[in-house]
Amino acid sequence: MKVGILVTSIGNFGKKGYYNSQEIGLAKELDKLFEKVIVYKCISETESLSIEKIQGCKHTYIHLLPTKNFGINGFIDLQRIDNSIDALIYFSDTQIIVPKVYKWCKKNNVKLIPYIGVLQSHSENFIKKNIINILFKRNISVYRKCDCLVKNPQVQNKLQFQGIKECTISPVGLDLSILKSDFQLTDSSLLKTKWGYSINDKVLLFIGRLVQEKRPLKLISIFKNIHVANPEYKLLIVGRGVLYEEMRNFISVNNLEDSIRIIEQVPNTKIWELYKISEAFINLNEQEIFGMAILEAMYFGCKVVASRAPGPNYIIEHGVSGYLVSNDKEIVDAIHSQNSSLQFASRDRVVRYFTWKNTAEIILNLLKKDKRNESYGGSNGS
Repeated sequence: MKVGILVTSIGNFGKKGYYNSQEIGLAKELDKLFEKVIVYKCISETESLSIEKIQGCKHTYIHLLPTKNFGINGFIDLQRIDNSIDALIYFSDTQIIVPKVYKWCKKNNVKLIPYIGVLQSHSENFIKKNIINILFKRNISVYRKCDCLVKNPQVQNKLQFQGIKECTISPVGLDLSILKSDFQLTDSSLLKTKWGYSINDKVLLFIGRLVQEKRPLKLISIFKNIHVANPEYKLLIVGRGVLYEEMRNFISVNNLEDSIRIIEQVPNTKIWELYKISEAFINLNEQEIFGMAILEAMYFGCKVVASRAPGPNYIIEHGVSGYLVSNDKEIVDAIHSQNSSLQFASRDRVVRYFTWKNTAEIILNLLKKDKRNESYGGSNGS
């Protein structure tokens, strides 16, 4: 069997060399189970078309396709997709083109498997947000006709409430093949020196877009009080976004230039070093759908302190593999907490439950089920 993976969302997330790409991680596991895998990823019209073999795979390629867009919504020319594939796994969410993709799959007898993590727009543009949310109702009608994969239980519950019965929880996973496996052998004090910290510094880490929903300004406010009580605490922020200048001004006004650093981006090959030197990784996004950085931090044994949200609630066992928090006091208490077994429990949880192997096997079983149904006169459901 041959399968395709479609990503029409256009944005900075997934930039080659700087983020764990979800579609690449999934493709690598599907490569072990199928005869051919093709990833179709929309990119900005200003970038160049390219087709590349995915490193480490036998017969898996990624097509980077310059595409017209509305915000993060890409409008791919579906004629570019191989119509001989058996199934198309679509990272669909609220993408405008979902109904058109469904019609293409129906016409070409391709099973559409939507992979859903978001049910409403998070755009900071009010007009765009409302347009997307209105158009999303069309996606619901498509999802009712498909075997859907969802990223967490909350999305599953909401879709089932909309009458979508065929939705299986298939968590986002880490691509372990690109992660440093012997990180424990590296002395964290040497890494602290490399990144400009002293051995006694207690580094708190934030990785994410500098936008309102991620609440980086809230984190700086909380950090200010922690730093006043103990100047050894430092805050390291990795990210870029519309709040950058406001954050720089806030840091300056509060005389925190010596204790807070902002780095716009760090290559994937180096990001493990930041988890290694940090006392805790902080995520205050109350809308977090999943959280690749949360998984990375847990894998590298860095304590995660995350606001209660659909993704963290699913990933983290509170007090065992990380901390789920609801207010400032809980955030501070979690940062100061000492739990020697947490780093082992968090890594073990990721390796057991949050790798792409699990989702790849779910997809294989869905297609095997369709093949069995066809042998008894059923349809493939797409």
